[in-house]
Amino acid sequence: MADMTIEDRNLKDLCRQANELASAVQALATLFEEGATRLSREDQVARLRAMHSAVMQKVERARAQEMAASTGNSMASTVVSLFRLGAGLITMPSENKTMQAISQQLLAGPSAKEPPFGTIRISVGPGGVPGDVEVINISSLARESKRDERDITDRLLADGNLQFTANAFSSLIDRLNDGILKGGLSLPIPVKRVRAIQGMPLLLLGSKNEG
Repeated sequence: MADMTIEDRNLKDLCRQANELASAVQALATLFEEGATRLSREDQVARLRAMHSAVMQKVERARAQEMAASTGNSMASTVVSLFRLGAGLITMPSENKTMQAISQQLLAGPSAKEPPFGTIRISVGPGGVPGDVEVINISSLARESKRDERDITDRLLADGNLQFTANAFSSLIDRLNDGILKGGLSLPIPVKRVRAIQGMPLLLLGSKNEG
């Protein structure tokens, strides 16, 4: 009888130890799972930050190209105006009373609309973030196609692309990173989800001079 009591006690001790071990294993598994989730989120945030850095570098290169193109256009316009003025001064007698008016007209140059410069947009296409993000030089496309910048942006929007200025895109990335770290978002992020983020309408298509 005493032996049975000792065996029962030993069995209960073994069961208790087994339960404690199972609880410890479960707690350890939970800890590993939480760690893996945190590492996954941090990795996704790192990927977005790397993508954002690469995009900003492309934006800076596009801005430099636009500045060079604008400067070249201004210099060319000045040369043409001076040439026209010189030609006008040579052909017009000095006593002609209308020479000043003609000279002013020559200095003004052609009345055609000046080509656009400096409008850079970051486009998020139907593939979402980060796989379908592209820097688009709106002004360059407008000059090459001899169309208005609005025509270019309207076409991009019609194709399902979201457009951001550099500042607005940086704000978007901050929001996406915050959502990932909190567990509400994960990569890849579809463009529909980007569009649905609270406050996004205020970030879309900022003014030409913004960022």
